[in-house]
Amino acid sequence: MPDFLLSQILVTFTLAIECYAMQLKDKNRLLALLSLSCLFNGAHYLLLGQQTAGFIFLFSSIRFLISIKWKRQWMAAAALCVSLIITYYTYNGLLSILGFMATVLITTGSFSKNDKFLRLMMVFGGLLWLIHNVLLGTPVGVLVELVFVGSSAIGYYRYYIAGRMKNINF
Repeated sequence: MPDFLLSQILVTFTLAIECYAMQLKDKNRLLALLSLSCLFNGAHYLLLGQQTAGFIFLFSSIRFLISIKWKRQWMAAAALCVSLIITYYTYNGLLSILGFMATVLITTGSFSKNDKFLRLMMVFGGLLWLIHNVLLGTPVGVLVELVFVGSSAIGYYRYYIAGRMKNINF
């Protein structure tokens, strides 16, 4: 099976997992599922020859699991340092920079104790990964990020905007 086709199959698992995960209210379950999705996404990028994105996602799988238990800012800083080291050693231009910037946003959100902030960082980080995937030319990867950003925005709306709208008396 060609690497490109296998990469698209693997990232399809990411798509299914993330669609479900971003609709969960329980932040720990959301982070656990994102950890699993990162394994598939990391393999997808490695098959496409994108080492920066691949290794960042494999490390992100571990980072999401750590952030379930510990929300210490120094751990977020350590995770960002590891991501920076990965980016430095695998650097291949604009795609590496976009991936790192997206990781900064998502890492900052995942170590936050605030679910609302987490979801906002997921939207903005997802938009950067969307640009990354468009430039890379991975069709299912683009779909993953479109759905991820859309699902994140819908989850944010459901939990933080729609509830407020019900309490407004006209």
